[in-house]
Amino acid sequence: MSKKVLIVDDEKDVLIILTDALSKEGYEIITASDGMEALEKVSSEKPDVILLDIMMPKLDGHSVNLKLKENPKTANIPVIVITAYGHLKKLLEVREELPVSGYLEKPFPIVRLKEKIREVLSGQGRK
Repeated sequence: MSKKVLIVDDEKDVLIILTDALSKEGYEIITASDGMEALEKVSSEKPDVILLDIMMPKLDGHSVNLKLKENPKTANIPVIVITAYGHLKKLLEVREELPVSGYLEKPFPIVRLKEKIREVLSGQGRK
């Protein structure tokens, strides 16, 4: 059974590129274009890993991540932050209430994303 990856990003081009690349790796892809839609999809689809942009409409990635971690049913779903805002890496490392399993700064090589997803799904990503 293939693993489900939820990609959350408000940029349609990013969703298309990542969906195409990860589908070719055998992952089942679910997409959301804002934080509210992401929370709905997590509830209905039960993804194995979430790729989460930070700057989004309706509900930003930080808020989505906090809501996921507050809910016992979703708290253990690994989250990999994908963002163009490099200064957020230090914030994510310092703030314990924003636990993520990985971080990639856009633009990133697709091969690095695939490696990070494999690491996280195998339990080697940070919690």
